[in-house]
Amino acid sequence: MQKNHLIILFAMITASIILLIASVYLLISYQPAGTTDYWNSYWGNMDGMMDGSTTSSPGLLPFILIALASILSVGTVFYFAYSIKRKDNTIETRFNTTFDKESLTALKDTSSTTDSRPFDVFLCYKKSSGRDFADHLKTGLEESGLHTFEDCRDIPQTVDTEDGWACVRDRALEQCKYFVLIMTPGFNLSSEVIKEIRIARKIGNKTFVFFRHRSMGRNIVVNLGDEVLDIGKLEQVSFESKEELLRLAHSILVTNTTL
Repeated sequence: MQKNHLIILFAMITASIILLIASVYLLISYQPAGTTDYWNSYWGNMDGMMDGSTTSSPGLLPFILIALASILSVGTVFYFAYSIKRKDNTIETRFNTTFDKESLTALKDTSSTTDSRPFDVFLCYKKSSGRDFADHLKTGLEESGLHTFEDCRDIPQTVDTEDGWACVRDRALEQCKYFVLIMTPGFNLSSEVIKEIRIARKIGNKTFVFFRHRSMGRNIVVNLGDEVLDIGKLEQVSFESKEELLRLAHSILVTNTTL
């Protein structure tokens, strides 16, 4: 609670106490001589004031003071509640501001520690059937020195919009030297896979490597929208397990890179 709020509350409480003391003093100090029943005497004297027969009673002043003290007391309670609520809002605002600053700092720290090297390899795959293969392949190629892009692992979690996600993906597509297509069941029905193939072919200057799971036939045709890509006429490398995929990719990509 701020200092000025405390001063106002102290002044209101003090004024209420003073008014109560004054009203009690006026009530107690009035007692006509020879009377033992204070209240009957007081109100009897009040009746006398009304008809003009007496003027010795303090009248309604004590009750007015009590009413004012009561109003001040109620006002003090409301002002106190208002001050507490305002303090909570201020704390919440400061917390949110601090949290935002810390979040921005954390994002900066994360971006500063993220590998800033351009990507050598872009992995294109269908998530439902090719994610395990892509995960294993990325790990192995990274250990071999090839910086490999896999969307699920290389697009920061802080990117929560479709445009932001596409921007990171497209930048990786522009950087990569090798476009690796992991062909697993249903890959040619994935709109994202088709989009990545189309963008990579449009950019050009890339080596396309097609890895086909042995559960699929060789004659594969992909409709890219503006053209039809007949992968069946292109060189393919078949694999069965993720370990075999990594071994084959290593022999093709790492060997070509070191030549």
